[in-house]
Amino acid sequence: MFYTQSKFIDLIFNLRFQDLLCPWKLIVDSQKKTITSEKRNWFLIGINKTTIPISNIRNITINEHIFGADIHIKIYGSSISTYFLPKKDVAEIRKILNF
Repeated sequence: MFYTQSKFIDLIFNLRFQDLLCPWKLIVDSQKKTITSEKRNWFLIGINKTTIPISNIRNITINEHIFGADIHIKIYGSSISTYFLPKKDVAEIRKILNF
């Protein structure tokens, strides 16, 4: 299992102060062969969670910033986006998913 989340310093340098209390999280579970994207709601009560099987991935797009990177995973019918992750973790996710 591989786990990563948005870094505090990346959110500050990219002026995303509203996301400091509720960062994005991305979990790649190689045993269950799933990817889960999580983000706490802005009112801090619930969590928005999207889980997809790895076999449904069509395309991965990575946007790198000076601090951090965004990853957009396109699947059949929709997409998952996770923002301001560490660049090293995004490269590791691409390596795990063989893209």
